[in-house]
Amino acid sequence: MQLLPAIQTQGGRRAAPLAESEESKPHKISPGAFVLLTDDSKCRLARIESISILEAFQNATFVHFDEGKLFIRRSLVECERRLDNSIFVRASRDCIVNLSQVKQPRLLKDGRLIFILKDEREVVFSRRQSVLFRTLRGL
Repeated sequence: MQLLPAIQTQGGRRAAPLAESEESKPHKISPGAFVLLTDDSKCRLARIESISILEAFQNATFVHFDEGKLFIRRSLVECERRLDNSIFVRASRDCIVNLSQVKQPRLLKDGRLIFILKDEREVVFSRRQSVLFRTLRGL
């Protein structure tokens, strides 16, 4: 996912680049921000809250929205680095969930969590991620 880069200018010239240590760190995408998602043939500007889940497929990611999905050529790990962990949670090795899209959380008999999203899709957490989520959120 790419955040639209803002070009900073001072007196008609570009601002000086950031230090190398700052430049190599990916910027976190904050709530309310827009992201530019590009596919080979499609391009979409989306509000971060409209994304319901991100699903890994080989070394790329499917980004799911209410009205469909988009295939982007970034790994799920790259996407996770950019996303705010107060909004997006890793459910399993191949799925990240937007907490604002969760309609109802449930606890399965084996201790795993399952989230039912607003679009009626079910996301089952792995055992390890279920334990991690419950300890971090104090549940």
